[in-house]
Amino acid sequence: MPARPGTMTTLLRGAVLVTCDEQHTVHAPGDLVIQDERIVYAGPRFEGPYDDMIDARGKLIMPGMINAHTHSGMTLFRSLCDDVDLMVFLEERVWPREVHLSPDDTYAGSALASIEMLKSGVTTCVDMYFFEEALARAARDTGIRALITPTIICVPPWGEILGPWEAQLRRGLEFCGRWEGIEGRIHTGLGPHAPYTVPLDALETIAAEARRIDVPVNIHLVETAWEREQFNARGLGSTVQALDGRDFFAGRAIAAHSVWLDEGDIGVYRRSNVGVAHCPQSNMKLGAGIAPLAQLLAGGVRVGLGTDGAGTNNDLGVWEEVRTAPMLAKVAALDPKPVTAAEALWLATRLGALAIHRPDLGVLRDGYRADLAMVRLDDSAFTPIFGPETYISHLVYSADRRLIDSVWVNGRPVVRGGQLLTVDEESVRADVQRRALALAEHVCV
Repeated sequence: MPARPGTMTTLLRGAVLVTCDEQHTVHAPGDLVIQDERIVYAGPRFEGPYDDMIDARGKLIMPGMINAHTHSGMTLFRSLCDDVDLMVFLEERVWPREVHLSPDDTYAGSALASIEMLKSGVTTCVDMYFFEEALARAARDTGIRALITPTIICVPPWGEILGPWEAQLRRGLEFCGRWEGIEGRIHTGLGPHAPYTVPLDALETIAAEARRIDVPVNIHLVETAWEREQFNARGLGSTVQALDGRDFFAGRAIAAHSVWLDEGDIGVYRRSNVGVAHCPQSNMKLGAGIAPLAQLLAGGVRVGLGTDGAGTNNDLGVWEEVRTAPMLAKVAALDPKPVTAAEALWLATRLGALAIHRPDLGVLRDGYRADLAMVRLDDSAFTPIFGPETYISHLVYSADRRLIDSVWVNGRPVVRGGQLLTVDEESVRADVQRRALALAEHVCV
């Protein structure tokens, strides 16, 4: 493997490599080689040239996890809106406060979210929130990979604040033009909130514009039984089928939640290559229901795992979703077999990458982006080991974020020894504390 002129080749030697490929291959031990932003080797002992070597013995290397759905600025509302249903959460607790947000508030909240995700081994997030320029700056500064989809919403009071959906769409398109591809890790799309907050005609136009500029469209779909019943009462068929009839899924679509699907909806998703962002803990906390994960996977749908925002979860580490998703599928089926440990980890890595339409992520393989998490093995969570497959089971059922040692995004180290390398975490926490208290004062509940 000859190096290109001007490149930097780094060998990570002697780790356990959990590749998250289709065969769930584990190399124990194995070597991984990064050349600039790409993986150029992942397998048994590497014998070629390199510029730098990191001794990774006693560590496990896996692809960085993907948070397929979040609202990063909502760390400002963490634990402020607990124990209520979705509509109370939105209409009485969050929206009345969000109208007072400033871009600086959103930057601080998003920076804190990125810090939390990176330190827990999440290297990519799909973000839908307000003040998209602030979201992009926070992602750029902290070092995370982000697919940012500016929120488009048409309910009071947002219409008065953000303007009509046409103006919101125009700003979203301009944002995509300015930020797409920045530093090789800022990606963009459009984020119409939901069919109950954006008219169908608008959704059709937004999706067409996303196709025109070749970016994803990211939307909440059938998260609650109320949402499903309200839409179905309109006589247009299911939400998914009505959107399909308007070519909403003709491009690259990401459907968050998808809890209350109707017969035939999974077929629409499969046929149109819709990615689903499954958010089990948020759905549980809101009492929204259990998404049909096993049926989606059996139907050939690409599913990733999302945390949702910190207001409804309340943490942004995907580890908990990796464990919860298969558990919920098992209890829903009264059967321990529907989703295995290897499949659960795949949801957070390779299958999650495909669900968010980033085929260059989520696997330790030559040519793929060097988004990596290094995990310490010197913990009881990884004892005993019976064979290579045991590492996968331990990652899913016994390990957690406290064991993250180092993280790379696009080949760049952003966490080392459990410490963030990019921004001052203490300053960000203090800033969020101050801003969150000020926002909380706007509403008494």
